[in-house]
Amino acid sequence: MSKKHPLLKTIITTAAALYATNEAIDYHAKEKNVCSSDKGLFYDWKYGQIYYTVQGEGEPLLLIHNLDTISSNYEWFKIIKKLERNHTVYAIDLLGCGQSDKPSLTYTNYLYVQLITGFVKDVIGKKTDVITSADAAPIAIMANHMDDTLFSKVVLINPVDIRDMKMETTQLQMAVKNILFMPLIGTSLYNFYVSESNIKNIFENQYFYQRNMDLSKYIDIYYQSAHIRKSRGRYLYASKKCCYTNVDITLGLKDKDNIYIIESSNRKHAVSIADAYSNLNQKIEVTYISNSKLLPMLEVPEQCLKIIQTYLNQ
Repeated sequence: MSKKHPLLKTIITTAAALYATNEAIDYHAKEKNVCSSDKGLFYDWKYGQIYYTVQGEGEPLLLIHNLDTISSNYEWFKIIKKLERNHTVYAIDLLGCGQSDKPSLTYTNYLYVQLITGFVKDVIGKKTDVITSADAAPIAIMANHMDDTLFSKVVLINPVDIRDMKMETTQLQMAVKNILFMPLIGTSLYNFYVSESNIKNIFENQYFYQRNMDLSKYIDIYYQSAHIRKSRGRYLYASKKCCYTNVDITLGLKDKDNIYIIESSNRKHAVSIADAYSNLNQKIEVTYISNSKLLPMLEVPEQCLKIIQTYLNQ
């Protein structure tokens, strides 16, 4: 028994240290005080409250941000003001992101298809144009495939590589997901992913192309957004990391005549990614945009807006 006491003491001490560290990180995130829900509304969906903003007048337009636990509708703030001149613009925080609820469940593409379908029918109330960012593209693609009454035009900004959407989930990935769901260990691993230094690294290597940009404000907003409701963003993080959000989108692309793509030419494998879509469906129109990576709506908003307006006015 005496040999077990030191081990038990070590376990308790380690657990207490992890808990204290996680609490300190949560407190630090709240101190940023850059995210506010004052201007938004909440949609009471079956799996939680969904935060969204609505601005402008005209035909409806739904904006869906990148499917990443650090993301939120903030992605669109540089172009919303001009889009709202001719549209009623709805910008949503997906379940598990931003100021929406972050329930403990396995997040899948079909879960988000249900969310978007419900939002369009219950909140917007009519057929809408939709613009998606990066990993959120499969949500709109599959919703468009399953219900042709939802969207008039589907604009995909830097959509995910079709080759990365394999639906296979291994035993190892299932185990990893279970670990990430755990309160102490999972929270600690999640907090490493959404640390300020790692978010900065993601921005510099994936999100932005121009090296002279001041990223400090973006880092603060994405950092706090990822920590709203403490570490509960880890459920989406775990589901996405372990491929539960993947889906075969090939059927959703074939024979559709309402899909448009904006592809950043400075993104890795940009041409081959876009070609994979147009090879499946030659009706898909692709326009390349320069001097940006994953988020041209933040990096080169005027260029991005010009292409968007061209698509929506066709």
